[in-house]
Amino acid sequence: MIDYGTEEFSNWLSENVTLSGAFSVKSLKAVTAHVLMGRNYRLITETNTKDKLLLNYLWLLDIVKKSKDEFGKEWKEGLLNDLITKGKLDKQQRNLLYFLVGLTNKTATNLNVSKSDLPQVMSDLINHINELFEQIDRKDDVDDAWVLMVAGSITLNIRGSDKSKIGKHFEKIIVKAALTILGLTDELNFWMNIDRDNEVDRETDAEIETKRGRVRMEVGLIASGNQEVIEDKIGRVGRGGIVLFDVVGSKTRIYETANRSSVELIQIRNNQPLVQLYRYLSSLVKIDLIAPPTLEADVIKAVTNLPDSLFEPFL
Repeated sequence: MIDYGTEEFSNWLSENVTLSGAFSVKSLKAVTAHVLMGRNYRLITETNTKDKLLLNYLWLLDIVKKSKDEFGKEWKEGLLNDLITKGKLDKQQRNLLYFLVGLTNKTATNLNVSKSDLPQVMSDLINHINELFEQIDRKDDVDDAWVLMVAGSITLNIRGSDKSKIGKHFEKIIVKAALTILGLTDELNFWMNIDRDNEVDRETDAEIETKRGRVRMEVGLIASGNQEVIEDKIGRVGRGGIVLFDVVGSKTRIYETANRSSVELIQIRNNQPLVQLYRYLSSLVKIDLIAPPTLEADVIKAVTNLPDSLFEPFL
């Protein structure tokens, strides 16, 4: 049996990844503060993702070396069989089963490839790649290319997982954190995760109580190439609503769309989103808002002082 060293690998991640426990309350507070300071939060999350990738690649190289020592030239088949016959596998080992044939769990599901199919998938793939590399006279490079294919599957899995986790849930945290810092109270002055109903046919991140009713609020942490997402959010919040967005391209038309719909757009990047949100809401809401922090240290302090429970629904 191969020693997969998954306990040591887990220690690598917990002790060395930039945001140790990337989705812990402490880490989420750090990223939230970064956003509310108008910074590029992706610089934090991308470094975190790269750290995980590099440690996964290192773990893979260790496993490949052990497999070659154990099974020789047939290390791929031997490793796959070792995993299949091992019995109970941890998450990392279960993922490796599919990585070995160039798949992720999600891709395998889409292709209707089960665990029992993997030996045949491996055999067919070995024959195909051997033929391909023989045609281009590079048969000696099969193993190196195979390791790169496995690393590619690891990359897809980690980047897909991180994107999915950070996505919509983190946008809701930004809404809740910003409104709480301004002095509004969840379930009293604002409400989160509003479903569509007879009055409004689109769900939204939040609704804020005003002197004459409610306004809707959405956050879009979208890169500059996806302005259609912001256009959709403008339609989602409706007249008087608020859309916080990260950044858009220079040729964007979202401002014209927002003006036609009487929607307040607040850019996060290179801006003070809390200040702009405060200015817009001050004349609308029933209570006196708390003037937001403007200095970096004060924004960090305000986010740090938020209750941990605000971030826990993300986990």
